[in-house]
Amino acid sequence: MSAHPIVVYTAVSQGYDVLKKPLRLWQREADFVAFLDNPQPGSGWEYRPIYRRFRDPCRNAKVHKVLPHRYFPDAEYSLWVDGSVAMTSTLPLANWIEHYLGRHDLAVYRHPRRQCIYEEAAHCLTHKLDRRTVIDRQMQQYFLAGYPPHNGLAECTIILRRHTKKVQEFNEAWYAEIAAHSRRDQLSFNYVARKVGLKFTYLLGEINNNPHFKRHSHTAARSAA
Repeated sequence: MSAHPIVVYTAVSQGYDVLKKPLRLWQREADFVAFLDNPQPGSGWEYRPIYRRFRDPCRNAKVHKVLPHRYFPDAEYSLWVDGSVAMTSTLPLANWIEHYLGRHDLAVYRHPRRQCIYEEAAHCLTHKLDRRTVIDRQMQQYFLAGYPPHNGLAECTIILRRHTKKVQEFNEAWYAEIAAHSRRDQLSFNYVARKVGLKFTYLLGEINNNPHFKRHSHTAARSAA
């Protein structure tokens, strides 16, 4: 049973990132949970073992990122924070929730450089972030389903959710796309949100220019799946 209605959570596997310190201000409002390979005593996070069924550690971490309703069934809200991101905010979480989730169920940052999933797919192919056959098949499926270009692109390093039935439906549908296609979750987020009718909004600013979070470089490289 959670002590708070809000859970801040992250997942780090195989040294891909260094676990960042919890934000003291937010510890008054939320539980902090980290899914890790091994516990890190004194980190300020509640340790839980990371999902291990996939050979790819990135996919293991994605299970927690995408499906918080399974791991926190009593939570009213959750905030996913990527392992590369440090929390720097001076704003209470309750203020965030009131502002962004008043008329929406989920909030993310808008991608600062690319405008849609098709541009993101081209970037992933150029930088060999996943296999070409996987990404090409996925984008062709979305195009044939009528998904339009230039329809926005989420930066999924920060995800603020209200745990409604619609969000649960979105989470499960999003995970199904990641399981069936590329592990690059930004390729499917906007498509699934449109498909299920999720009411989401974009956070003010961008992940690399905002007063609440600071993104750092990953500590380890990861090859394509």
